Amino acid sequence: MAPKKKVVQQEQVFDNQPIAHEGKQFTFGVARIYASFNDTFVHITDLSGRETLCRVSGGMRVKADREESSPYAAMLAAQDVAEKLKERGINAVHVRIRATGGVGRRTFGPGGVSALRALARAGLKIGRIEDNTPIPSDCTRRKGSRRGRRL
Repeated sequence: MAPKKKVVQQEQVFDNQPIAHEGKQFTFGVARIYASFNDTFVHITDLSGRETLCRVSGGMRVKADREESSPYAAMLAAQDVAEKLKERGINAVHVRIRATGGVGRRTFGPGGVSALRALARAGLKIGRIEDNTPIPSDCTRRKGSRRGRRL
């Protein structure tokens, strides 16, 4: 019998970074999206978080106060941010999305997801998506009486 050949298995390394095709290099920033029920902020920093590159809110893009948190205002804010990032040479972002949290709501406002979609549609590559909503381990007393809010 012929000797058995040794099979060498190669380890696959999985990385969540977007794949660069044909020598393209990705320059990353961090998109910090704060989506409350009153407004939506799109704040772009460098990877360390120390340097603010761009910050636009939904209230800066629409005139009426009631429309500050709308998906349309968030989309306009994200489009502005994407345009400014392309001028600076940043073509990929990691996303950290945040709701009010704490003793408030732990769900995003209406503009959170639409801001993320607008960043992706503007041509920015999306790296990692994290939920940064602050969740207390033990907290102060919540708003409302002992019997809760009565409607």
